[in-house]
Amino acid sequence: MTECNLLVAVEDELSAAVMRRLIQTTGRKFVISRTINARGYGRLKADMGKFKSASHVLPHVVLTDLDQYPCPPALLKDWKATALPPRLLLRIAVREVEAWLLADRDGIANFLSIAKNKVPQDPEAEADPKRTLINLARKSRRQRLAIEMVPETGSSAPIGPLYNARLSEFVNTHWDVKNARTVSPSLDRALSSLASFMLPQ
Repeated sequence: MTECNLLVAVEDELSAAVMRRLIQTTGRKFVISRTINARGYGRLKADMGKFKSASHVLPHVVLTDLDQYPCPPALLKDWKATALPPRLLLRIAVREVEAWLLADRDGIANFLSIAKNKVPQDPEAEADPKRTLINLARKSRRQRLAIEMVPETGSSAPIGPLYNARLSEFVNTHWDVKNARTVSPSLDRALSSLASFMLPQ
């Protein structure tokens, strides 16, 4: 099987780490030739038209969070992404990519040094998985990790100074993707879609 170059577009550093890991997990000969960190969903939404056109030259994989949309079809309709070219793959994490990490309950509990029973059993049902993860980090027995991931009291920052770096470390070295996909339906769909992306129909 020949190599296939991809452009990956994501909301942030953590989502980029997640996509690299998922692409690696497929076992396909994908090569990420460019990554766009849009620093939020706004640019991804605005650039969907460009992605559609550019995907004819270089296959695109886009990952975004569902956030406050009621369901993935509502996001697809709002983004004008209900009919995409075959070389453009858009995947949606319900409700945020952090839910995919929480879905590996054993792994995240060990990484944060907390009891597994504190990790939600249905992370996709969490209204704000990022907030859930930060609150779990507050309880970590690893004091330095808590300082790095949790915003300082009184700070306007939503996350700690090394939040993305530490969770990217988890994704790269600790995250059990196969275990997580059994708990997170949107992760399972994303992996299945990646596994078949760009294969002959």
